[in-house]
Amino acid sequence: MISSYVGENAEFERQVLAGELEIELNPQGTLAERIRAGGAGIPAFFTATGYGTEVANGKETRQIDGRMYVLETALTADFAIVKAWKGDTAGNLVFRKTARNFNPLMAMAGRITIAEVEELVPLGSLEPDQIHTPGIFVQRIFQGEQYEKRIEQRTIRR
Repeated sequence: MISSYVGENAEFERQVLAGELEIELNPQGTLAERIRAGGAGIPAFFTATGYGTEVANGKETRQIDGRMYVLETALTADFAIVKAWKGDTAGNLVFRKTARNFNPLMAMAGRITIAEVEELVPLGSLEPDQIHTPGIFVQRIFQGEQYEKRIEQRTIRR
């Protein structure tokens, strides 16, 4: 698993500690850039983030203009499953709030992208300037049902 944060999932922790699951932790910005690079067809890039830490162990490093960098490889996927707020029948997608952080990047990085939308509208219903992911990156689209917004750990103040 490649991730920037794994949360407090007890089963996930058990699998990692038992050696059933390998994890590669990346700084969140580096993870996003690796996915973006994959979607853009860029095979690798250098970043200063992570140099001198465990993140850089085993990776190529290089000094550029007096600063040290780590070579990070792009990430792509056979399948990308994304969730959008709204989409049209051609696969054009609009995301809301934090769903816009990784979903557009993943849609571009997947060989086959499957989009679940809360609202599926006819082609031409979306304002072109509001589309976050063009339909060229989406191979399958469907309208989902019964959304549940789960909170992993509820924190409240008295």
